[in-house]
Amino acid sequence: MSAKYQRDNRTAEWLNREIDSLMRRMYELLNKGEEEQFVELPVDIFERGNSLVLVMDIPGVTEGDITIIVEGQSVLIEGKKEDIHDDIKGKLLYHRIERRFGKFLRKISVPESFDPKQAEAKIRRGVLTLTIPSKVNKTHRIMITKEKEG
Repeated sequence: MSAKYQRDNRTAEWLNREIDSLMRRMYELLNKGEEEQFVELPVDIFERGNSLVLVMDIPGVTEGDITIIVEGQSVLIEGKKEDIHDDIKGKLLYHRIERRFGKFLRKISVPESFDPKQAEAKIRRGVLTLTIPSKVNKTHRIMITKEKEG
């Protein structure tokens, strides 16, 4: 079964977003020291039942390395992905470096119909899953009391 991707028919807009993202990353690499660079971790966002689900690959990150904060209708996911070779840095002769390490930060806007304050987060096998339930719109009946006469 193949995954379905939702993409605007406005290809030029999509291409502009991708170019902007690439240019932003290049600017960060050229203008910041290694300790100031952020790792960009991809996230999938979809609806399942009455919940909004965010799924992010964070291999090597434990629950103690990550913080999730709710700010209004936004969720801020931040942490640090440690290099497993930090203790022997400078002693290795790398042939290829493709994995990224360092701080990561994602701010995700949540639609008004969902309640991020009721979110649940789980990490399993290097995958963070954040489930945000929809807002409960329960009807509430207001009783009318009879006014006392006199």
